[in-house]
Amino acid sequence: MARSRTLDEFTKPTGTVIGEGVTVHSARFSSDAGESMRIDGTLIGDVEIGGVLNVSDTGHVDGNINAGFARIAGRVTGNIQCKNALHLTTTADVVGDILTTTLIIDDGAVLLGRCQTNTSVSGEVVGAIGVTYS
Repeated sequence: MARSRTLDEFTKPTGTVIGEGVTVHSARFSSDAGESMRIDGTLIGDVEIGGVLNVSDTGHVDGNINAGFARIAGRVTGNIQCKNALHLTTTADVVGDILTTTLIIDDGAVLLGRCQTNTSVSGEVVGAIGVTYS
């Protein structure tokens, strides 16, 4: 039940799109709590979004990510922190550390770094590493 509600978050409409072939240089890109964003191109800099971040299979983030929910299908070079859930799809390629409440890793995803899950990302670490495979 909890897993299907988590995956439902990723199907909400997208407010901001960085298109394929576009490169955005930003010291820090931030957005409201309810906002969602999809990256099909390249974003160089940190991303902070309270809603959902989707990095497509053509997308690349060279910086740290702080999101409510995130689905990664492309490349991320930087640390990822998700308040609610992080989903690494089969085409994901992540180099960096992960801190999240729920972690879903599909077969074929690549992760080079440490991961830690807990019950409250914003608070003191409560749990140890936990992974949900699909």
